[in-house]
Amino acid sequence: MKKEFVIKKIALLFFVSIMMLISCNKRLDKLASDPNNPSLDDPAVAQGAASALFSSAISKGLMTAFEHQRAQALYADLYGQHFATSAVYFPTDRYGINENWLNAGLQLFYPRDLGNVVAIIKSPYASPNQKNIARIWKVFLFHRYVDCYGDLPYFNVLDITKPEVYDAQKDIYYDFFKELKEAAAALDLNIKQSYDTKDVIYGTLANETLAWKKFANTLRLRLAVRISKKDPAKGKTEAEEAIASGVFTDNADNALAKVSAILPNALNQISGFGEFRMSATSESILVGYKDPRLKEYFSPALGGTGTSATYTGTFNGIQNGLNPSDFSLPENKNDNNSNLGPRFSKSNEASNPRIVLTYAEACFLLSESQLNGWNVGTGTAQDWYNKGIEASMKQFGITDAAAITAFQNNTIDLPTTPAGNTRPITTLPIKFSGISAEQREQIGIQKWVAVYPDGYEAWAEFRRTGFPKLYPPINYEPGTTVATGSFVQRIPYTGYLRSLNNVEVTKAETRMGGGGQNIKLWFAGGN
Repeated sequence: MKKEFVIKKIALLFFVSIMMLISCNKRLDKLASDPNNPSLDDPAVAQGAASALFSSAISKGLMTAFEHQRAQALYADLYGQHFATSAVYFPTDRYGINENWLNAGLQLFYPRDLGNVVAIIKSPYASPNQKNIARIWKVFLFHRYVDCYGDLPYFNVLDITKPEVYDAQKDIYYDFFKELKEAAAALDLNIKQSYDTKDVIYGTLANETLAWKKFANTLRLRLAVRISKKDPAKGKTEAEEAIASGVFTDNADNALAKVSAILPNALNQISGFGEFRMSATSESILVGYKDPRLKEYFSPALGGTGTSATYTGTFNGIQNGLNPSDFSLPENKNDNNSNLGPRFSKSNEASNPRIVLTYAEACFLLSESQLNGWNVGTGTAQDWYNKGIEASMKQFGITDAAAITAFQNNTIDLPTTPAGNTRPITTLPIKFSGISAEQREQIGIQKWVAVYPDGYEAWAEFRRTGFPKLYPPINYEPGTTVATGSFVQRIPYTGYLRSLNNVEVTKAETRMGGGGQNIKLWFAGGN
C-alpha cells in the first residue's frame, strides 16, 4: 500500500460500510458488538460467547493494519517521534490533518471496540469476573482516545437512550480511576480463569484473573502519574492505592497480546510498506548511548543509492516534518535509513506479540512517584530507574547482566547530533544523576525508550513532561494551528464528528479553550 489513491479507495469503501452501522441515528456512540460472535443473551452459551467477544475486543481494539496505519502510525507514532515518515504523500509528520484517516479509527472505536466490551458489561449472563475485566479493558481503550482528542462522549456510552454528551477530560479520568479501583477490587481471585484461552493476553496463565488485577493497578498507576502535574493530590492518592493493591512486579506480568495469521501484529504488517523509518530522535538517543536495544528496535541502513559510505550498514534516522522535495536527497532515501528491526518485520507478523503494558514502564512510573514523594514502598528512585532499564533490556532479549550494569552506569556515551539538527536530544548520561531535575529528564528519556513502539504513550508523556526534548518538525503544513518551533498537543475534532453533534463539539472546544492542534489537554496543563 504505497500510493495515496489506494489508501483513499480502501478508506472510502470501509467508510461506506461502517456508516451503515452508525448513521441510522446520527450518534457517534451507537454500539454494535461483533456480529461474528454468539449472542450474550443466551444463558447457555453466554460465558463462552463473552470469551469470544473479549478476544475481539483485545485484538481489534489494538487495531488492524488498516486502522493502525491511519489512526496511530500516521499521528501518535510520528508525534512521539519513535519514527518519522519517509513517504512523500503523508502530510501528518508536518502536522497536516487527513480527516478520512482519523475517521477510519473513530468509526470503529465506538461502535465496534466499545460495543464489544459494553456487550459483556451489560450482559445479564456474563460472569462477574468477565464483566469486571471488560471494565478494565474499556478504560485502556478509552484513555488513548481521550489523550489524543480531549473531551469525548463517555458517560452515556453505556446507555444510548441518553443524549450524546461530550464529557470533560477531568471527569473522564476520575471515572477511569473509579472503574479500575472497583473492577480490580471486585475480581474473585479464587476463580483462576475468568475467560478461556481466547483471552489473548493472559488466557494461558495459571491465574488469568490475578494478572488482570495487576494490569488494572498498573494502568491506574500510569494514569495517576499522567495527571500528577495538573492534579497532584489526586495523582498521589490513586498511585498509592494502586501500588498497595499490587502492580506488575516482573516481566512475567507483561501484557503482551498474542497474534496469529488471522489477526497479525499491525505494526509488523505496515513495516514493509516503505513509509516509515527511524527518527532523528531515535538515532540521537539509541545510537549515541550505544543502547543494546538499538538492534532490536531498528535495522541497519541498507546503503542503496546513497553517495556517501556513511550511510551503508549504519543506523540512521530522518528528521520529522520533511517536505516531499526533501526525499529526493540521498540522506533521506529509504535505503539510507533504518527500518524497524527484524522482530517487527512483516515476516514475523503472526508471531511477534503486541506490547500493551509492561513491568519496565511500571518501574519508571514508580521511580517518578518516588521523586514526587509518594509512598511506593521499598526502593529509591534510582533503584526503580535501574530496574526499569533492566526490565526493558530483558524484555527484548538482552540478558547479559554485566552489559546491563555497564549501561546503567554509563557516563561516557552521550546522545549524538544527527545530520540536519543542531543539538543532541540531551546532554545527560545514563547513570542516574544526583540532581532532581536531571533525574526527571533521565526517567522521561528511558521511559520513552522502554515504551517503544507505543506512540500513544510516547506522545502523551512528552506532552506531560517535555521529555525527551524532541526536535521540532523541519516544516509545518499550511493550516496547522501549531506555531513554528512548537509541538502538536491534540488531534482536532473532524468534520465527521461535527456533522453528528456540532453543538456538543462546540461546547467541548469552548471548555478546552479552543479546537486547534495547539490546545493543551487537561493532563498537560490545559483547561
